[in-house]
Amino acid sequence: MSSAPQLLVVAATRLEEEAFWNDSLLGRSLAHPAHSGYAHCIGYANHSPLALTYNRGLAQAPDGSLVVFCHDDLWLGEEPLGPQLEQALERFDLVGVAGNRRREAGVLAWWLKADGSEWDGANLVGALRHGNPEASELQTYGPSPEPAMLLDGVFLAGRAGQLRDAGLHFDPTFPFHFYDLDLCRSAEQAGLRLGVWPFALIHASGGAAFTPSWKACQLLFRLKWEPSLLEPSRATPRGQAPLQRHYAIARAHQLLEQWPQALGAYETVLTLEPSHVRALVQRALVLNQLDRRLEALASLDAALALEPNNSTALANRANLLLLMEDAPGAEAALRAALAQQPRNVDLLFRLASLVGHQQRPIEAIDLWRQLLRLDRHHSAALLNLGGLLMEAEQFTLARAAFLRVLKQDPNHSQALFGFGQCQEATGDAEAALATYNRGLALDPSDLNLLTMAESMRLGLCLWDDYDRRMQQLADRLEQSLDDGKPVPMAVPMRLLSFPMPLELPRRMASCYASPIAAAMASIGFDRPSQPHLPEPGQAANGRRPLRIGYLSADFRCHAMGGLIHGLFAHHNRSRCQPIGYMLSASRDRFTRSVAKGCDRLRDVSQLGSEAIAGLIQADGIDVLVDLMGYTHQGRPSIMALRPAPLQLLYLGYPGSTGAPFIDGIVADDWLIPPHLEHGYSETVQRLPWGFVCSEPLPADPGEPLPPPPTRDALGIRPEQMVFACFNRPDKFDPHRFDAWMEILRAVDGSVLLLVVGNSASQVRLRERAQASGVEPQRLVFTAKTPAAQFPDLCRLPDLFLDTSHYGAGATGAMALQAGLPLLTCPGEHFVSRMGASLCASAGMQDLICHDPDTYVERAIALGRDPGDLHNRRHHLLDPNAKLSLFDTAGWVRHWEDMLLRLQPCTPSRHLET
Repeated sequence: MSSAPQLLVVAATRLEEEAFWNDSLLGRSLAHPAHSGYAHCIGYANHSPLALTYNRGLAQAPDGSLVVFCHDDLWLGEEPLGPQLEQALERFDLVGVAGNRRREAGVLAWWLKADGSEWDGANLVGALRHGNPEASELQTYGPSPEPAMLLDGVFLAGRAGQLRDAGLHFDPTFPFHFYDLDLCRSAEQAGLRLGVWPFALIHASGGAAFTPSWKACQLLFRLKWEPSLLEPSRATPRGQAPLQRHYAIARAHQLLEQWPQALGAYETVLTLEPSHVRALVQRALVLNQLDRRLEALASLDAALALEPNNSTALANRANLLLLMEDAPGAEAALRAALAQQPRNVDLLFRLASLVGHQQRPIEAIDLWRQLLRLDRHHSAALLNLGGLLMEAEQFTLARAAFLRVLKQDPNHSQALFGFGQCQEATGDAEAALATYNRGLALDPSDLNLLTMAESMRLGLCLWDDYDRRMQQLADRLEQSLDDGKPVPMAVPMRLLSFPMPLELPRRMASCYASPIAAAMASIGFDRPSQPHLPEPGQAANGRRPLRIGYLSADFRCHAMGGLIHGLFAHHNRSRCQPIGYMLSASRDRFTRSVAKGCDRLRDVSQLGSEAIAGLIQADGIDVLVDLMGYTHQGRPSIMALRPAPLQLLYLGYPGSTGAPFIDGIVADDWLIPPHLEHGYSETVQRLPWGFVCSEPLPADPGEPLPPPPTRDALGIRPEQMVFACFNRPDKFDPHRFDAWMEILRAVDGSVLLLVVGNSASQVRLRERAQASGVEPQRLVFTAKTPAAQFPDLCRLPDLFLDTSHYGAGATGAMALQAGLPLLTCPGEHFVSRMGASLCASAGMQDLICHDPDTYVERAIALGRDPGDLHNRRHHLLDPNAKLSLFDTAGWVRHWEDMLLRLQPCTPSRHLET
């Protein structure tokens, strides 16, 4: 007795392999005991024509086997198919479950009359259940078994050898529609018998007819089998019929993504009529799909030569030029198209996106507002506008934009992220955390939201399960990078707040820099091949001074402004010329100090990145110094355009940018020791000391100031030992706080003065103090002090206790300048080593502790020796001490020496005679 023939099931699915077997009806069906022995040929994650998978299955099926072609949403029933198929194929050569006894000319589907008006009820045969195995309904079309001329492609079966011998194959011209009618015509032509059989199948969907792709397949089916039906009507003008026919064929192939066939048909149209504008435009789209972009551009240009105001051709030209990285040409084309269709939302969206990517925020904001006047509910426009308004510090307007998105979609993660940033920027930290947590509840995988939420938790001193959460955040970021799915951090500065492996922030920063570099590369910024020629007569030796450009939004009352405002005046004009570029329009006493010291101080806050880069280049800048990095209002896109031969990062961003457009990071041996250089993408350029400290400035006349802080006002007795930390609360961590409590326990009567404004955070800190055996009232809180009064605040405590992972930078420098000693314990990261650099340059290396235990022991010893601290204060304030940290002129000399050393080409730019 011979064995039953092998049965091969062939199907294509858009699902990935695992999802197919778990989720699709066919996958589940093939795992059923009744069908688990079948061989199968499945095209997973398939977006190609069904014919390709079906033909592959037919080709590999053994001669004596039975082959089934079916959809992936088909349940095969509870009984084995083999015996039923054997019986069915005794009577028919190609069998299905439903079909039509007749085949009329012009038929549109097996179930329709040829005129498409209604079901061809009297001629239909077969039956099929619809639904799922748990609940289905039988639809009976007619008798079964029964011969047929047309079969439904949901299920087709035959003997593999017989089908191959008959020359049958599936035509890839028909990706999903009409492939079954085409196969039936071929089977009929080959003399095969067709029929339906009552298989107990269940189909989950009803198919999709009369869609654009269905109509395209219909046209190509007519062309293959019934060309006479495509003959033009008598009303068609003489000579136009072939043109219309070939154009329709070209559009059908294009719609079905059959690019070579579409191109051939368009070429035929243009041979018949070279001035056919629509064919020229569509041919360009097809040529682009074939990666023949120069030819595509030529085709569009030919169309525009005939119709210069054709908005479709102009818009397509813009898209093509963007792909060719010609942003200026793309912008010109989009603006020309908008001149023809000023109310076209899609064109406005593309132009606003392009201008935004080019870092021209003022123009982009105006374009997004134009778009929203036409479509006030356009979510993407609202999100982009909100982001730009945030950057411009227009937080109320940004908040309104994000809220409009959330009104339409309360679970929109980007809108929640932006809304949380607005809440944070306006001081509502608790609400911001709630917003970020709400977003995380909807999408726990969102690493941007997770980073922001953890940052807010730090700022609110919410330290429960701190170590596990920090490790989990680092692990998830590392895993994302290792999986090749890096997340460009929306706010990369936040990563510096967390204790992470040294190289992780650099790797994440690189993800942030990459799209910036790509966007700026598309602009086509004109970088001269020859260096800028100097003006004559600038230096006695025939060489001009080095031109140093300083780029910052913080030439104002800001921590960075307080440090750097005085350095510019110390430049030796025979060696260097400082030129400042202001990214913020804010002006105050610090701005005036910067302006006084610079050769020129340019307000570029209203310009786009390309315009600023052009200005920098026109100024002949030799070294461009970014004082911002990825901080708020920073513009790394300017650096990405590379307007200067040498580009450095200094002071404003205490970490690696991961950017190919930053050549060096300025530090000293304390900030970045040689053994830690692997944490930075930039070349480390070292000075003898890293920080510069300008002379303090008096308050602006008329600036309203509260009464200066006093011990008495804070409830601190004159004789008490006062430790202090003036760093932000988000720099605190539970381990360093517990160390502070150990210090307070050991130094009788001492108190800890902290700048913490949030009342809930104050309660949490006092509760933790009490839990560690320290009376809550020994924590003293004060509000953030105006910059002009910060020296007054620094006179109150005796010792500044630095934080752990993210230590004091500008705050520590200004505290030392005011006479307050700083105790620090550096780690691996730049942000943890700033205090060490400050102490070393202030002549207090003995306040640099090499481990946490030493930090605690040293703090206790100093707390018990007020005389030592008094002497240290005197040392810091003594003008005769000549401390490096306060020697601005000396720092600038070293700075100039370094820059001139890095610019061997600049001194050789001899004047032409």
